[in-house]
Amino acid sequence: MSSAPSPHRSSSTSGPHHVLLAGCGDLGSHVGQLLHRSGHQVTGVRRNAEAAEVPFPVVSMDLADPGTVQLPEADAVVIALTADSYDAAGYERAYRSTLRGLAKALPTVPQRVVLVSSTGALGDHEGEVITEDSEPLPDRETGKVLLASEQDAQELFDSVTILRAAGIYGPGRTRTIDQVLRGNPMDHGRITNRIHRDDLSAAIARLVAVNNPPALLHGVDREPAPLGRVVEFVAGLLNVPVPEDSGSGRPHGKTLDGTALHRFMGESGLQYPTFREGYSALVEARA
Repeated sequence: MSSAPSPHRSSSTSGPHHVLLAGCGDLGSHVGQLLHRSGHQVTGVRRNAEAAEVPFPVVSMDLADPGTVQLPEADAVVIALTADSYDAAGYERAYRSTLRGLAKALPTVPQRVVLVSSTGALGDHEGEVITEDSEPLPDRETGKVLLASEQDAQELFDSVTILRAAGIYGPGRTRTIDQVLRGNPMDHGRITNRIHRDDLSAAIARLVAVNNPPALLHGVDREPAPLGRVVEFVAGLLNVPVPEDSGSGRPHGKTLDGTALHRFMGESGLQYPTFREGYSALVEARA
């Protein structure tokens, strides 16, 4: 079993017609709406279908324990999961058990699978610049589960793209803004990597639709930045004091190189290429 998927693949699969969303929360729903508007048939799967407000059908099913229920046949599957608890057991159920249940419930193997993983699978890599060629070295138990789930997906399905998302922010994901408003001290020296939900959704939709998708991408925007730089910018937008530095003042953490994602997105690029565009839009929406 390899420790990481190869970042390149010579597949000639054409864009699918029916896309199944294994996980239809905020991210999955947004991806589904993009695909639905572009003409794909879309079906969502979540434990409570009634909670989904989307223009396509949603099936109620606990994929971690599907029993004998079969899902509809799909050309492609997008797997965007959320753990109920942020410990190893919660991740084990949300990711590994769900992947096994999904494979069991699908009547045929899909032509394409996109698994939304997390950069938590990489480990700390203190002070390093990380690309898709870097070896994952997770030290936390949740990171080990994430990496194992990526390997599970490769074993269970034939054509898999792993998209490791960094800190997702956007509508309903305003933790940094809320912390700045409260004046919570934050570690200004910590290097942060992020991507706006809408850009991540667009990348997933493109991975579903294009020929020859890469096998591995890191979902990050164009400017990794110390948290202090981000909160200073957000505080300026909000016209509030910059929260105090709770750290040592020295830079620390890993930097994720998003060159492969930006090359894949092509001329359309990212709608929010840095935190400046993204947080400006979020603050403006609050006004």
